[in-house]
Amino acid sequence: MSFETTAWPPSGDVPGGWQDLVFRALLTAVVLLAAREPLRGLTPGATWRPGTLGARLGVRLVRPGVRTALAVALLLAGLAFTAGVLPVAAAVVMAAVFVPVTAVHLSQEFAGYVTEDDDGTRHFKVHHHLHLTGLALLAVAGAGLAAAPGGDPHRVTGWMAQGLWGAVAAHYFVSAVSKVRKRGLRWPDRRLFPFYLTLFARYRAGDGEGVRESAPVRLLVRRPGLGVPVLWAALLLEFATPLLLCGPWTRAAVGLSLVLFHLASLRLLAVDFRENAMLAGLVALPLPAGAGPWTGLDPGATGAVVFAVCAALSFALGDRVFPFSDLPMFADAYRPSPVVTLRRANGAEVLPTPATAGCSTAGLSREYAAAEALDGDLGAFRDLVRARTTAAGATPPADTALWVETVDVDATGKVRTTHRRLRPLSPADLD
Repeated sequence: MSFETTAWPPSGDVPGGWQDLVFRALLTAVVLLAAREPLRGLTPGATWRPGTLGARLGVRLVRPGVRTALAVALLLAGLAFTAGVLPVAAAVVMAAVFVPVTAVHLSQEFAGYVTEDDDGTRHFKVHHHLHLTGLALLAVAGAGLAAAPGGDPHRVTGWMAQGLWGAVAAHYFVSAVSKVRKRGLRWPDRRLFPFYLTLFARYRAGDGEGVRESAPVRLLVRRPGLGVPVLWAALLLEFATPLLLCGPWTRAAVGLSLVLFHLASLRLLAVDFRENAMLAGLVALPLPAGAGPWTGLDPGATGAVVFAVCAALSFALGDRVFPFSDLPMFADAYRPSPVVTLRRANGAEVLPTPATAGCSTAGLSREYAAAEALDGDLGAFRDLVRARTTAAGATPPADTALWVETVDVDATGKVRTTHRRLRPLSPADLD
């Protein structure tokens, strides 16, 4: 396979060239911002889940100089892509760096959560906030390869934009279908906001973050029925995302709605999908220019093909292969959920879990739930927590104990919590 090497004219000399330049620059900025977290997560102290890509490649990627080399390669490829210097090759390099690095990052021990079906079957899901960026990069690179033989810069950028639009539409459409497949039309449930608003606030408090309930949060917890139309609007918006491929006006309307959707999710649930929001904002912009010498195959068909391929692979692969995902968020059964924190003996002082145990409160709670479901013997779990505090270099007070707060919700949306204090972590008390 070869790429066009003929020098392209400056952007100002190409019809629509400035719009193309801005489109490529903004896409590069999103990719580089999204890459910061996985690149910074490649540290020698990282631990990987068995059987994952991280377990096979993680040790190699955290070697001295490797992370720097990957970051430099991604930066140089992004600059070349922005400038229009071999943009197809640059897009391929960006995808070749971002996708495996992020897959390894998401293979880490606490990079995920557990969902539960109505029959009690539990499933591990990786965090999804980086999936759309990886999917978009693969789609952009693939569309660019399909357009490369023409050599016209505007044509290539146009096809890449169609690839981006198709990937974004597929990502959210698959999410909507997966929610309905798992929960039916019951997904817009009055229990969702009260339960998750309470649970996530407890997680953040355990992590040492300040938690302040806003007026909308208090309203949704106290009046659960108000959340149902909000959830219906979110679900219908995801189902409507194929309209991104139907023209600039519908693309702008759906793209801006997705941005507002993510801002609301961040405000209410502290679910930070900023990369998705930025890509949706890019999709909403009138970029690249709609007029110009798009030659060869109709690029409008490119978006539809990308949409179909991404959707089919996402349904087939689920979370098993990054960046494809079926994304049925908030679709698991409503079960009592434990929130495990480390506190002083009186229970009033909460020790931040990341600093004390080297993991998140959500991750620690997941391990507790797994230990409790396995045999109910929590002695091994306390030993694990003690080992984590040692590995984190923390020295918690002698009276530090594990506290379990269980969050539950009834059919009306009323939240109930119960508290239980486990034995202290002090070795003398565990003998």
